[in-house]
Amino acid sequence: MRFDRRLALSLLGLLAVLVLWAAVLGQIGRDRARSLTETAERASVATLALENHLRRVFAACDAELLRLAREAEGHAGAVVLAGLSTRIGAIDPALTSLAVIDPDGRVVGSTLGPLRGVVLADDRDYLQGNLAFDPARPILGRPAVEPGSGRTALTLSRRINRPGGGFGGVIVAFFDPVGLVRGEWLDAVGADAVAALVNTEAVVLARSGDGLAAPGQTLSDPVLAAALRGSAAGVLTPGEVAEPTPGLIAFRHLPDLLGAAVIGVARATMEQNAAAGLWRTLFGALAATVALAALVAALVLEARRGVRREAELEADRVALEAANRAIARAKRQADEKSALLETTLANLSDGVTVFDAKLRLVTWNDRLQDLLGLPDEVLYEGAPYEGIIRAQAARGEFGTVDIETEVRRRLDVVRSGRFGIYERTRPDGRVIEFKRTGLPGGGFVTIYTDVTPRRRAEEQMRRARELAEAASAAKSSFVAVVSHEIRTPMNAVIGTLGLLAETDLDAEQRRYVETAHESAEHLLAIINDILDLSKIEAGRLALETTDFALASLMAGAVDLFRPSAQLSGATIRLEIGESVPPYVRGDAGRLRQILLNLISNAVKFSRGGDIVVSAEGAPPQAVGLAPRIRFAVADRGPGIPESERGRLFQPFSQLEPPDARRTGGTGLGLAICRRLVELLGGTIGVEDRPGGGSIFRFTLPLAPAERIPEAAAAEPTLPARRPRRARVLLAEDSPANQLVAATWLRKDGHHVDVVANGIEAVDAVRSRPYDIVFMDVFMPEMDGIAATAAIRRLPPPAGAVPIVALTANVMAGDRERFLAAGMNGVLAKPVTGRILAEALLRHLHAAEDTAVEGSLAAPRDAPQPPVLDTEHLARLGRGLTAETLASLIRSCIEDVRARTAAIRDAVAAADAGRLRREAHALRGGAANYGLAALAALASRVEAATASGDLDEARLVATGLDTAAEAACAALTASAEQAAAG
Repeated sequence: MRFDRRLALSLLGLLAVLVLWAAVLGQIGRDRARSLTETAERASVATLALENHLRRVFAACDAELLRLAREAEGHAGAVVLAGLSTRIGAIDPALTSLAVIDPDGRVVGSTLGPLRGVVLADDRDYLQGNLAFDPARPILGRPAVEPGSGRTALTLSRRINRPGGGFGGVIVAFFDPVGLVRGEWLDAVGADAVAALVNTEAVVLARSGDGLAAPGQTLSDPVLAAALRGSAAGVLTPGEVAEPTPGLIAFRHLPDLLGAAVIGVARATMEQNAAAGLWRTLFGALAATVALAALVAALVLEARRGVRREAELEADRVALEAANRAIARAKRQADEKSALLETTLANLSDGVTVFDAKLRLVTWNDRLQDLLGLPDEVLYEGAPYEGIIRAQAARGEFGTVDIETEVRRRLDVVRSGRFGIYERTRPDGRVIEFKRTGLPGGGFVTIYTDVTPRRRAEEQMRRARELAEAASAAKSSFVAVVSHEIRTPMNAVIGTLGLLAETDLDAEQRRYVETAHESAEHLLAIINDILDLSKIEAGRLALETTDFALASLMAGAVDLFRPSAQLSGATIRLEIGESVPPYVRGDAGRLRQILLNLISNAVKFSRGGDIVVSAEGAPPQAVGLAPRIRFAVADRGPGIPESERGRLFQPFSQLEPPDARRTGGTGLGLAICRRLVELLGGTIGVEDRPGGGSIFRFTLPLAPAERIPEAAAAEPTLPARRPRRARVLLAEDSPANQLVAATWLRKDGHHVDVVANGIEAVDAVRSRPYDIVFMDVFMPEMDGIAATAAIRRLPPPAGAVPIVALTANVMAGDRERFLAAGMNGVLAKPVTGRILAEALLRHLHAAEDTAVEGSLAAPRDAPQPPVLDTEHLARLGRGLTAETLASLIRSCIEDVRARTAAIRDAVAAADAGRLRREAHALRGGAANYGLAALAALASRVEAATASGDLDEARLVATGLDTAAEAACAALTASAEQAAAG
């Protein structure tokens, strides 16, 4: 029964929908007819508006033409067009110009400007229509070219009659064929509408929009052309005209001008207008259909609602039972997790507390009471944090503090959320670490850890570290004392042997002295190795970064061992790659020390064959780091087994047993090399050499030099300088060292007074004047540092006397400590006569001896130094490729020319200080490359400036330019010769 009722309801609904859509189809037809009628009415109204517009414009224009024709009195040249531009613009913007044409077709005037001499063809409508007779009306002509602008324009013309009735010319008005028919009448009929002016011959005279023929062309639709000829006004519907003519055409004739105003409505616009009503109807029908369908569906579904309701109730009952089972299961799991959490908290080695957002205790474990000793009465669920803190403060947990103040402070901390990790030492001595973390919904968790064992271990480690540092300091102090105690007698031994070697000795005695001197120097080298190793291990070895010439440093190291290599039957050569820069920045002294150790071993262990010392460029370890240079020393020794290489770089390690050693040494050289290379940021290793022997390689980061370094000292070809005779005070407690130092100084002609301690030194300086004081640092009663401080407190000139330290202390920081105490310089023992002389020369004014005076005066009979010392240049280039040597020479030439120009500027500015500095730099650079003559001149300029004789310096400097060019030419020729060879 329910099924039959649902079917009947469905059929009834379908019938209602069919009836509805039949009515909709009828309404759609009526809507299309009404839309066509409305469009036709709007087009007719627009045609009427266009007709009125054209009548108004043509009437106003014809009135102006008629006035001008009458004023002409039969002569076209008499027409005056000046000032008419504004008037014709007021008629209509489409009226672009007026022109006067004489009977011969010449343009005699135009509002566009003078156009005299322009002749028009006589086939134009405004000439043809007025030439034969006076039509007594304006002639509307087809579009023609407008004189003066060249644009296509619609014409309206009036004949000029001569007094006898003859043809005197025409006055023509030119209209824009688009702008003339464009206006608001188009807006009323649609965006794609077209407006036009068509004559009785179906020729389009003006047009705005698309769909009709262009101005000047004939209409292609014969039905439209016939309608224009046969009716004064009318409307053509889409069924009467063919495409592409607009779907609807409305027209009205202008009988006095033999033309018609035409409005065309695009087919798309008509379809759009019809579609608007269609969609309204369809949407209404669709809404009604949906409503009917909804009504029928509601009636149909109502019959099934009872059954569905029963099914839903059954489903709700089943779901409720499932939810009850899930709740019971979740409760059981929550109870299990709660029990697990309680078990975990109870068995944690750390104490735990959890406080909620209201700072009330949520949970804790038993370990908390063990760590903090809190009583049971303050620990309960919901206990306030403030009460727990107050109980702890009352028990002295936080020390002697004001309880309320301490409680407020700790409450402010937790309320502000400033959580973290901190420690506190309890009254019983245990150290508790507190790690407090905030909870997302407010409140915090705190974990309490007993870190007492860890802190005790750290304290023990700290004490052990302090003991180790104290032991290291004691070791360094012991090494310094031993160094002083060994170097002091060694100073006497080496100095005495040096003095003895300068006496008259026979051959056997001299051999004994030389043997003793070599043994003393060897012992001193061993002492230096031990001191270097001690300083490296103590981390007190200072590095000195400077710019230096790498090739010169390596060549000097190789040259030092050539004689000993020849004695062992070996040859030694130097190879420097082209990628190695000529000047680098680094610690030149430590690099030389590494090379000397490795070359010494190579010479020691090689028995014939070749020894190769080389350097080549290597890429940096990472982007932005300094370039690296790879050094290698290859020998022809017995080789090193793979199993023994692990001990090779260890201190005091030697591969040969003591009873089988063929060579000497302490086993410190390679250990020092490894420590120095690592200290400089590099690596070192050893490998087998093909053909026998070993190759020791090390790589160091060496950046290119920031500037070309100046030579350290003048060449031997330069005039020698020695200190003037001076009064010297020697403070030294060792009689042997007193004898050596005093003898060296007296041999150079100095007056020497000797004292044995600091007290005597202060008394001596106070009682008589001295030019310089050589002060031993370690002396009885008063050491050198205290004596220097006492001397500096004396009034000048005694308090300003130069003081040079004599010390065997060479540990890091000693030199800076001595200079900070007021000393002017430091000499490390053992000292020689040359070292003492150089110290005197540095700290005293240069002697005005005959050698310097002779260099200033430059006597005619003095031997002139050569422009280029070729032997010196050959030594400099030994082991270098021709390209590398040429690069060095180019750098030298650039430096020489720059220094010479700077000297000229200093002379011109009378800047004595700058002149002396530049002359010193030029002297050193020239001497470094063997430019003896140039170096000698620069030395004379420097000496004259130092003595205050600026005129003499200026005079000598005038010859520097010539000497510099000669030196550069000699260097260039030498480089070319080397490249050719």
